[in-house]
Amino acid sequence: MEGIVFNRRGAGQSEQGGSEAITALLAKQGDLEIMSQTIGGESVVWLTPAADPCAIEFFFIHEGGVEFALDDDVVALGPGESFTVSGLTRDIPVKMQGDTRIVYVTNCPAFESVSQFEESLIALLVRINEKDNYTYRHSAAVLKYSLNLFDAMGTKIEHVSRDDLAVAALFHDVGKCFVPVEILQKVGKLEPSELRYIFRHPVDSGRMLRSEFGEHVAEIAMNHHERLNGSGYPRGLLSEDISLAAKIVAVADAFDAMTSDRGYNTVKSFEESAKELASLQDQFDKKVTGVLQELVTSGTLCKEEQNPDE
Repeated sequence: MEGIVFNRRGAGQSEQGGSEAITALLAKQGDLEIMSQTIGGESVVWLTPAADPCAIEFFFIHEGGVEFALDDDVVALGPGESFTVSGLTRDIPVKMQGDTRIVYVTNCPAFESVSQFEESLIALLVRINEKDNYTYRHSAAVLKYSLNLFDAMGTKIEHVSRDDLAVAALFHDVGKCFVPVEILQKVGKLEPSELRYIFRHPVDSGRMLRSEFGEHVAEIAMNHHERLNGSGYPRGLLSEDISLAAKIVAVADAFDAMTSDRGYNTVKSFEESAKELASLQDQFDKKVTGVLQELVTSGTLCKEEQNPDE
């Protein structure tokens, strides 16, 4: 395929060790950087066209494997094999085959921006957990469900960045840092004065994410409580004003809320929740809820055992 060169296993290819960190800088000289990247499980990442037309990226698979879904073929590479990216013209999904470690070489410095990005994520996660552990667990679940939906929708998705969706899903509730803890953890009905804090948290989430991650991420997070018929908050948007990414996060958010014990709700099964969300076509996107039902029915999404210490 134009823009990608695959290098099968051969003699003369040396293996290099790396850090257990997600991204570690192994060596740097001028604009040349050599990094180690560790990606877990069955994750799907995306190769995207570089802003610099002179950019070249080389990826050597040290452990695990990757699978490329191309237009007319599937290409799988394993340990000792590599691929080079230069002149790519469109996004390409790459699925990890189990825990995968890759040595990444580029002539366009990337480590500083990647490491700063990861530090920002960690700082926000710590802040959420300090405020409310339920919100922390809920955020991780919404990330998981959102990416499950995104990956399963495949060709039904256009103009949606998986990375932007992931960041927005994980931090959609970070604005709850400004909600008093006694309101967040209150059992029972909230008073109108207390509800004002809840109705505002998507705005605060968007504001906090905008400076770090850009307008698109902020928009997804800010609109995760909007509904197709205008009954949502904070702005009462209609379907045409809500992005598909925000619609995905909205379904994932509602699904986890319905299937989790929050101390005051009736916990529903995955099957009941998926069916109920699919019936609410005036509020939730039917393409998204349809895929959710398929994932639940197939067993791809199933209830996980909770750690009693969480």
